[in-house]
Amino acid sequence: MKKMLLLVVGMLLTLNIAAAIHDGKTEGFVCPVLNENVGMHNPNAFPIANGDYSLIPSGEPKIISVPVDATNGNGEGSPAGDHAVPGDSDYTAIWNLG
Repeated sequence: MKKMLLLVVGMLLTLNIAAAIHDGKTEGFVCPVLNENVGMHNPNAFPIANGDYSLIPSGEPKIISVPVDATNGNGEGSPAGDHAVPGDSDYTAIWNLG
């Protein structure tokens, strides 16, 4: 009976993982984009591309699973390159690691 229960649980977990991959999910982390005025006056801010700044949350960054289109630039944004900023329709503080 225990083996059957473990088999069923294993199958359900496999289906959940497959569904997450199929639904277009990716791993990401939260890191906001700040403009130069805010970034230059915050001692914890660091420069990223295009004259913008960001902050790393205290402690270790938390990796989260989100839909690709929920990440900066709909999955195309990069702290080191082109990225959406607050006010852009595709801005979010979640960065795609995928």
